[in-house]
Amino acid sequence: MRSHHFQHDEPSDILRVAVDAGRLMLEAGAETYRAEETMAGIAQNLGALETESFALPTGIMASTVDIQGNSISTVRRIRTRSINLEKICKLETLTKMSGKHTLDSLERELCIIETIGLYPQPVPFFGSALISGFFCLLFGGAPLDAFCSALAGALLNIVRRWLASKRQPDFILNIAGGLYAALISALLVYAGIASHLDKTSIGIIMLMVPGVTIVNAIRDLISGDLVAGIARAADAFISAAGISIGVGIGLQIWSAWVGLLP
Repeated sequence: MRSHHFQHDEPSDILRVAVDAGRLMLEAGAETYRAEETMAGIAQNLGALETESFALPTGIMASTVDIQGNSISTVRRIRTRSINLEKICKLETLTKMSGKHTLDSLERELCIIETIGLYPQPVPFFGSALISGFFCLLFGGAPLDAFCSALAGALLNIVRRWLASKRQPDFILNIAGGLYAALISALLVYAGIASHLDKTSIGIIMLMVPGVTIVNAIRDLISGDLVAGIARAADAFISAAGISIGVGIGLQIWSAWVGLLP
C-alpha cells in the first residue's frame, strides 16, 4: 500500500534518502537494476509523486517532482565498491518495509546498515585459506600443493587488506596480488615444498578473480542496462588484466634472478 508521507516530508528529503539507499546498494556490489528498484520503491513508499533514477557502477542520477510540478534532481558519486551481501539483503528488506517507516526512522536504519562491515579477522584469513586450498585441489593439485596454496592465500588476504587501507586503486591491488601469487608459488616449488607451480598459483589467484563483477555485468546486460553492463564488464577485464600483469612480472623476475623452474 502506498504511503502518504509526501504531504509532510519535503520531496528533496525523500529523494536524498532514496538515493542514499541506492548508493549503499551499489557500494555493496548490487546490480544496477536492483539499486534502481530500491530507490524507486523507497521513494514511492514515502509518497513521492514521480521518481526517475539512472544508476551506473560509479554514480547515480535521480529526480522527482513536488506538488507544484517542479523538478528536483540530485547526483551522487560512488567512490568505493566492495562485496557485502549482508548489506544488500538488509537494504532489500528495508525497502519492502519502508512504507511503515517515517523519513527519520528510515534514515536511522540506513545509517545502521551503512556501518555493517566485512567479516572481522580471523574469518577472512581462514576463508581465504579454504578457498585457495580447495581450488588448488579442484584444478588437480596435490595435497601438499593445496596446503601451500591455502597458506599463501591466507597471507594474500592480509596483504590486500593492508594495501586497501592505504587507499590503493584496485588495479594496483590486482597487480600486487598477481605478483605475490607468482613469486610465492615459484619459491615454494623451488624449495621443494610444492610440486606444481601452475596448480599452486591458480589456487591463490582464484581469490582475486572478479566473479561477482562478471555475473553482475551479465545480469545488467540481460536486464537492458547496457551502459552499466558494459562498464562492469570493463571493470572485470581491467581486474583480470591487472592479475595477469602481476603474474607475468613475477615470473619474469624469478626467471631473471633465479632461473627457469623445472
